[in-house]
Amino acid sequence: MTRTVAEVMVDVLISAGARRCYGVPGDTLNYFTDAVRRSTLRWVHVRHEEAGAMTAGADAL
Repeated sequence: MTRTVAEVMVDVLISAGARRCYGVPGDTLNYFTDAVRRSTLRWVHVRHEEAGAMTAGADAL
């Protein structure tokens, strides 16, 4: 079975040790959010990109 780029991206994030993914969903991210939903990553919805970046940075500490 072929894999999508989004599935490969999720696998790379998981292999790097990511447990959560912060973001604002939208039409351009549908394939990625679907791949996250089917994985062990936890999607955390944020209301703004900057809030997601700050939250992800704080989570990484």
